[in-house]
Amino acid sequence: MPAGSAPGCALRRGQNEYRFIFVNLDSSRRRVRRAKLARPTPSALRTQMRRTVRDAARETVRGAILAAAEELIAKHGLHDAALVQIAKRAGVAVGTLYNYFTDRDALIRGLFELRRATFRPQLLAAMAAGAELAFEPRLRGFVRDVLGAFESHRNFLKVAIENEHLKPSGSTTPQDLLAGARAIVDAGVREGAISADRAELLSIVITAAIKAVAVHRIQAGGEIAADATAIVDILLAGARSAAGRAANGAAP
Repeated sequence: MPAGSAPGCALRRGQNEYRFIFVNLDSSRRRVRRAKLARPTPSALRTQMRRTVRDAARETVRGAILAAAEELIAKHGLHDAALVQIAKRAGVAVGTLYNYFTDRDALIRGLFELRRATFRPQLLAAMAAGAELAFEPRLRGFVRDVLGAFESHRNFLKVAIENEHLKPSGSTTPQDLLAGARAIVDAGVREGAISADRAELLSIVITAAIKAVAVHRIQAGGEIAADATAIVDILLAGARSAAGRAANGAAP
């Protein structure tokens, strides 16, 4: 014992060290115990797996019903596509179909929700492509890719056109198209390929032309994207003609 130390200091220090070790060991045991309690039991894991499989199967059946509805409604119209035939095409009983959708209107709303999740990303990708290109090739790629996105969702768009009253609010397709056209036209203005005073009108005309041609081809038949080159040729010819007249001082 060092000189001047009070009797019992060593013992007390030893007791304190013991208590410190004991508390830490006890904390470690509690952490292990909490970890074991937090770990899912085999029974809970089996329940979770069954729920996951059940949810996946339900989504598969729902998707099959909506795909069958899309095909038959596009072909026969909303009221001539019998629910019995939709269920048969989907490979389910009619009672199963009613477990998912109460009527045709519910089917259409479900179809809008499903296709919006796939159509809009494809549309936005078409709009974003070619940002590094010059104005004209970028515009041609934009029109071609957007019409291609319409073609790949042809049945859905036919259903949507014929059942506009059932379309849920919040559709952004017109605004998305106009935003994409504006971005390209603005780039054309910066290049000097397009007159700034006609930029907004040209953006609107591009958007309207894409929509009008898509609707016409869906209703009358024919490949939607086949008109891409002609659309751009007509638009650019008109824009250049107007620019030439303005340069010569003629009335628009």
